[in-house]
Amino acid sequence: MKKILLGVLALAVVGSLAASIWTMVDRSRTRQEILDLRDRVARAHISADSCTNVLAYDQMLFQQFDEVVDSLRGEVSAFEELDPRGVPEERYDEYMERFRAYNDSVAAWELRADRLRTSDAACRTLIEAHNSLSDSVRGVLQARERGVR
Repeated sequence: MKKILLGVLALAVVGSLAASIWTMVDRSRTRQEILDLRDRVARAHISADSCTNVLAYDQMLFQQFDEVVDSLRGEVSAFEELDPRGVPEERYDEYMERFRAYNDSVAAWELRADRLRTSDAACRTLIEAHNSLSDSVRGVLQARERGVR
């Protein structure tokens, strides 16, 4: 009987020890998961910030270019409004130079606008990834507070 009691006691001690070790391993794993998620959030935050800073700069450059295109459009219109019969012959070469510059700038404007839209979409994707990771960290921390993990 004594041997059985000792055996049961030994099993209880081993079981308790195993449960303690399991709890420590689980806490360590949770802590490491939180640290890894926080590291990923920090990197995602840097990427999103960098993208939005570059995007803001590109938007400013685009706005400046847009003003140049508007100015060229104004110059072309001014030539066309000189005479109801059309651009005066003595100014036609100058008009054509401005007209070509305006047409070229419109094509360049469209390319820049497309690049800007693509950059904007990329930044939105990075921001969404950052927000998703932040939500994951928050979820893990809340679960840990509730004792789920």
